[in-house]
Amino acid sequence: MKALCACLLLLIVEIACSQEMTPERFRQLVATAGDTNALRPELAALPFWRDAKCSITMKYQDGKIFKEDCTQTAKTIAGRYIVFSMDSQYYKQTMYAVAGYDEKASAIRQWGLFGDTLTEATMIFDPKTKVSASTARYGDGFMEICAGICSDTEMTDHTVVYKDGVLYMTRDAKTCPATARKVEPDGAANGSQPFSLETNRTSSTAGSRR
Repeated sequence: MKALCACLLLLIVEIACSQEMTPERFRQLVATAGDTNALRPELAALPFWRDAKCSITMKYQDGKIFKEDCTQTAKTIAGRYIVFSMDSQYYKQTMYAVAGYDEKASAIRQWGLFGDTLTEATMIFDPKTKVSASTARYGDGFMEICAGICSDTEMTDHTVVYKDGVLYMTRDAKTCPATARKVEPDGAANGSQPFSLETNRTSSTAGSRR
């Protein structure tokens, strides 16, 4: 019976993977238990840690500066998704992000959710240089550009956020594994994303901070 239930769950996830991302699907993926299935090649090239520590500094144009240290976890689902969660003291809640590969765009997609509003970022990653770049548009005129670089033990990224073409804030983040251990070639066994959960921290909540 357990094996049958597991097969049915995997089938449901596989069917969901063939559909467009929606708020309902996002919530389903967040609630789905992680597994050990091998990630598809495009996602397996991304080094990430299952348990990590993240330090964030946000500088707003009005002079406000906010710093936060938090924990971050990651799980993989059906070899097609990586789901990140972060306990944020600033937002006083757990923030989630889902990453997957878009074959039509030949790029990584990353989604966040604020209420029923789904946000999306597009990211490219060079596995040789371990450099990433991503862009996102959301809300009332918000746009952000993020560049990052990672190693076996650390990932850093710098994000610039614009509102109606005017600089709104900058964000710098550094992510490291919670415990010192070498990242294995199979990204599914570990976990810190060269694409950052920070993209969705801004995109899902920027409107509430204006």
